[in-house]
Amino acid sequence: MAPVNFTIVGNPTDLTVSQCTFCAHRSPDGAKCRAYPNGIPVEILFNEHDHSTPFHGDNEILYKPIQLGEAERVPA
Repeated sequence: MAPVNFTIVGNPTDLTVSQCTFCAHRSPDGAKCRAYPNGIPVEILFNEHDHSTPFHGDNEILYKPIQLGEAERVPA
């Protein structure tokens, strides 16, 4: 597969990526995870709370970075 080229419109420093993007517990669609099977709270999705520390209702499941192997990719 060929790489995809894209252009950021606006100031690149305004670009914010959710901590959930790189979490091993995230569902493939990115809206749920093992900690929040019914939907991730906006405080976590929008990085208002660092989920490496407990947050209400997380079932004691915290952020865990994805460990990528040679053939693995970040889930979409």
